[in-house]
Amino acid sequence: MYDHLAGRLRQLKIRQADLAHHWGISQTSVSQRFTGKVAWSIDEMYDLLRICHAPLEELHIYFPDPGPAATAKKRGVVA
Repeated sequence: MYDHLAGRLRQLKIRQADLAHHWGISQTSVSQRFTGKVAWSIDEMYDLLRICHAPLEELHIYFPDPGPAATAKKRGVVA
């Protein structure tokens, strides 16, 4: 889901553990964001754009809309 973001962080040699330390949260919490189990906060998204040296206009590239199917899945609704 966040392949572009993950790829850019790999280029910059930034690990999920580094992000966890930076934000003061567990590595599991960061992992849950990358897998879509937990939503990114807007502050985290803006911080990651800054870390990735990406303009605000690329927010939709790094954090694509998961669409209604993903939202329904999170709520436990079967399509």
